[in-house]
Formats: sequence, structure tokens, C-alpha cells
Amino acid sequence: MNSMIFQTGGDWDSTSLFNNGQEVMAAQLYVELHAGRDGWGDPDRGGIYAGGDISAFVRTQDSPDEEWGIFPGRLELDFPGHTLVLENTHPAFDFECTRLLYNGQDVTSNVVDLVVNIDADNNIVQAYITLYKPHWLTADEVATYTII
Repeated sequence: MNSMIFQTGGDWDSTSLFNNGQEVMAAQLYVELHAGRDGWGDPDRGGIYAGGDISAFVRTQDSPDEEWGIFPGRLELDFPGHTLVLENTHPAFDFECTRLLYNGQDVTSNVVDLVVNIDADNNIVQAYITLYKPHWLTADEVATYTII
């Protein structure tokens, strides 16, 4: 089972990826999660519990054409001002067993989108999270937070 820790201070020299305590010389770290949508594809309450899909892999510098799956396992992402923990330890990777923490808060039932694409080969750095916030007396809202 993978236990990955990604850290960056905001530039390539401060960026590292470790798996089970060993440094991984990665060409790309990619995570794309979509959840919490109604029958028309619009954001809705429920997050991961409402179903969805995830793609999460690493491509190493030694084998940049091969994708290596992250899950089942745990992925910690530490960006300046933002911390994410994505975990799914189910042996068959049941999507509904995925848990997501954002800055210490469990957002498993509120997540709509999570995209992290750290691609050193193509100099791409992208990360954002979209959360659904239901309200009792006022209109529900959807908020997207740029991570980096």
C-alpha cells in the first residue's frame, strides 16, 4: 500500500515526492476526482458518497510513459497555505471508501472536483478544489479554491 507525501514551497527546487519513506523522482503527479453531481452533471450535495470517479497516478523520470497508480493508499499534498489528504485503503479501491481532508477539515461529503497536475516535464503546475456548500435558509453555493 502506498503512503505518498508531496511537498512544495511553490518552486521546483522545493518540490519533493516520497512513497513509504523513499524519494520518488517523479516526472508527473496527477490526481483528478469528480463527485457530488446530480443526474444532469450539476454540483449537488453528497460529495464522494453520491458517487463519482478518480484518476490518480505518478509517472517517474525513469519511465515517463508508464503510469503507476497511487491507490489503494494515502496521498498527502502540502502546498503553501493548503494541505490535502486523500485516502482510499480499500483493497479493491471502492470509490465510496475514499476520504478527503482539506486544511484539516473532512470535505468528503462536499467535494465536487479536485485536480492536481504537477508535471515537471511540461512545466505544468495546477491544483484546485471545488466544494459544494449546502445552506438551510439561503441558496446553496459552489466554491472553487485555487491551491497553486
